[in-house]
Amino acid sequence: MMWAAPLMLFALNKAPNFLTGKIANDERVVFFPTAATQINETHWSIPIHGWIFEPEIDSVKRKALIKALGKMFQLKDTETKSILRQRLMPFAVDNQSLQYVRITIVKSGQQLIHRLPRSAKDGHFFGNLTMPIEVEDLQDCKLHYKAIDSERYFPGRVHIIPPTGVSIISDIDDTVKITNYLNKKEFYKNTFIRDFKAVPGMKDVFLKCRSQYDNCAFHFVSASPYQLFEELSSFFEAEGFPLATYHLKRIRVKDKTLLQLFADPFEYKIGQIERILHKYPQRKFILIGDSGEKDPEVYVELCKRYPEQIEKIWIRNVNDADASRMDGVDEAKWRYFSTGSDLMKEIKR
Repeated sequence: MMWAAPLMLFALNKAPNFLTGKIANDERVVFFPTAATQINETHWSIPIHGWIFEPEIDSVKRKALIKALGKMFQLKDTETKSILRQRLMPFAVDNQSLQYVRITIVKSGQQLIHRLPRSAKDGHFFGNLTMPIEVEDLQDCKLHYKAIDSERYFPGRVHIIPPTGVSIISDIDDTVKITNYLNKKEFYKNTFIRDFKAVPGMKDVFLKCRSQYDNCAFHFVSASPYQLFEELSSFFEAEGFPLATYHLKRIRVKDKTLLQLFADPFEYKIGQIERILHKYPQRKFILIGDSGEKDPEVYVELCKRYPEQIEKIWIRNVNDADASRMDGVDEAKWRYFSTGSDLMKEIKR
C-alpha cells in the first residue's frame, strides 16, 4: 500500500483544477489567434481557441522518439538535437481532457472574467463570447486576454476584423516558409531539425499588402498540426511578418486523428477557407499557395464557388507547373511566382 499515499496526493492535486479551473503547476495553456466577426454596430462575436496539456518533459516515450529520429537523421551536434527536442515536445505531451480554463479581458479599465467550456480528449477547448468592443479595448486592432494564473502568463489574442476590407489567406509550407515538401527527406529535416527559413521576399509582400489594402487581415491556413503552432508563430514574428490567425490540423498522436496528417488536403483546405469566406461575405480575398500539393486545385474550386469574393490567386511554382492547373480562372486573376519580389507589382489599391 506504499503507493496509496502518492496516488492520493496526485488526486487531491488534480481535483481543484477540475472543480475550479485552476491550472496545475505541471500544466501549460496555449491560445491560438482567432478572428472576430461584427454582429451589429456595437457587438462582436469573439471566438476563443486554446489547448491545455502537461509538457511531460522527462517522459520515456518522448526520449525514445527523439533518440529514434536522432539516429534516423544521424544527428551529432547539440544544436540540431536541441531543435529536434523543441519541435517534438508538443507531439509527446499529455493532453488534459475535461479541464476548463478561465480567462480575463480588460475592457474600459475593468477586468472581465469568463469561464470557457471543458477541453476535449486532445486538450483543445473552444468558447465564444459576445460583447461590445471599444477602440480603447484594442491594441493594433487586436483584443488581448490571458488565462487566470497567479504566477505564469498564458496570453491570447483575437483579431478584430471589420466586415469590409481585404483578407490574405496563405498556405505556409513552400509558400512563405521553405519546406521542400516534394523531397520527403528534406521535408522532415526542414520541419524538425533545421532552423526555419522564409521564402525570400514574402515578408515584404505581406507588409506591402498591409500598407496598400484597407483593413487588411491575414490568415494562415495549413495542413500542419497545431503542435507546430508555437514554433511557427515565433518564427513569423521574429521574421517581421504581420500577425495572423492560424487554421491548422487537430491531431492526437494516440488515436486515428494522426492519420489526418497524411490525408488529401483538398477537402480539408476547402472547408477551412470556406468558413473564413462565410464569416466575411463582404470582404475581398487574395489566396496565396504553392504548386507542390493541391493549392492550385483548391483555389480554382473556391474561385468558381466565390468569384465575387476572391480577387487574386498567387501560386509559388515549385515544380514547373503549367497553366493548365489554373484552368477555369480568368488569366488576369492569377499568376505563378518564385519569390516575393515577383509579386510586388501585383499589389495595388
